[in-house]
Amino acid sequence: MSREDPLKAEKDFSATLDEQMPLIAQISDYKNAVDRYLVLEKQIRQLSDLALRKRVLTTIVDTLVAHGDWAYLNELIAVLLKKHGQLKTSIQVMIQHVIAQLGKLSNGDETQLALKISLIDTIRTITDKKIFVEVERAEASRLLADIYLSQKHDLDTATEILCELQVETYSLMPFETKIEYILQQMELTLRKKDYAQAKILGRKILLKTLKGFARADELKATYLGYLLQINKHENDYITVVKNSLLLAEIPHVKALPSHADLLVSIVYYVILSPFDNYQSDLIHNIKQNPLITKSVDPKILRLLEIFTNSELIQWASLDGEYRTDYFAKSDVFASNKTNNDNLQNRVIEHNLRIVNKFYLFIQLRRLAVLLNVGEREAETYVSDMVNKGMILAKINRPKGVIKFEKLQHGTAAGAANVSSNSENINDLLNSWIYDVDSLLQEVDSIGHLINKEEMMHGIKQKA
Repeated sequence: MSREDPLKAEKDFSATLDEQMPLIAQISDYKNAVDRYLVLEKQIRQLSDLALRKRVLTTIVDTLVAHGDWAYLNELIAVLLKKHGQLKTSIQVMIQHVIAQLGKLSNGDETQLALKISLIDTIRTITDKKIFVEVERAEASRLLADIYLSQKHDLDTATEILCELQVETYSLMPFETKIEYILQQMELTLRKKDYAQAKILGRKILLKTLKGFARADELKATYLGYLLQINKHENDYITVVKNSLLLAEIPHVKALPSHADLLVSIVYYVILSPFDNYQSDLIHNIKQNPLITKSVDPKILRLLEIFTNSELIQWASLDGEYRTDYFAKSDVFASNKTNNDNLQNRVIEHNLRIVNKFYLFIQLRRLAVLLNVGEREAETYVSDMVNKGMILAKINRPKGVIKFEKLQHGTAAGAANVSSNSENINDLLNSWIYDVDSLLQEVDSIGHLINKEEMMHGIKQKA
């Protein structure tokens, strides 16, 4: 049973300890010496002397480590923690000292590795659900996860061990260390291809909090890199662009050889994004971003003009012009069939918006020719874009005629200019969705602050 640290020891036992410790250290039988130390430990524990107790406990650990008796140490730390009247800080110091000594056990030796795993398991067991040693338990868990990952090549077990830690709630853990743990959890889940879990873990970090400490930019870059893996897996192109722009602005990322490829990928991903207000704004901002305009090949930048002007795009011509020299050399398109298919879809959607802009009625077969697809595919694209609120149209199937509403869709720097009630409703819904998203982000931020205040209040009460 542990208890809070006293403000002052009941009796000064330092003189007795200074006298006894050197004498005990001279005993040749280390087990006998440990027994003598344990007698002193009991006397000090009864006197509630924190400083002397920490001194005795670390000496016991050092004695057993020096003689290589890890098995006895494993047994003893469990026994000591259960002793009545233990002081929390002394237990914390003992656990920290044991963890610090684990490096003396070689991972290359099977026997020593087994001892290390057993000792770590004991530490994790005895510290479970004890707030005052939650940081030490997290460190032991990370060591164990590293062993399973590097020595046993067991990714599943390593991930399970590390991801069970809810470090974001650990009031005693420094903020920077919390971020490191969460990022390591994200790394392991991404290696498992568990993108759903990685996304959940990613929500525990707020980008705006990654500032004001030494490794802020480094951790921010790592975090954004993991988010990009998730976004690319989900084909969430617009979020890929958003996170890539943030990543490209980090100073040490600018110095990397891969920075140029990152800037090129921003252009590719923004034209892969479905057309809406946000995408149009991003294209406009990218055109004015000096970091991109000065570093990216002008021919690649011309794609932004191609996808925002009021002219039809010929897929065969575009593909022939860019495929060999540009698309084939980028990871965005080189071996990604989904991205290539979606690029062709964006071309067709762009062409359909242009047709919607200049036509009131058009025959389905003529539309199919303009879109360079079959009549059935053309009808499917029209239906999909109507459902998405990108155009307004009605299909007269018996006559094979499509009627477009007179919507003036902007294509350069803004989104659609609306002239119908239906389009107004769509804009209203889009605006509402963005407002709700912003509200949820604020609620999440407030939740973190409330959690922090509750933890600080709890610490003050204990003090």
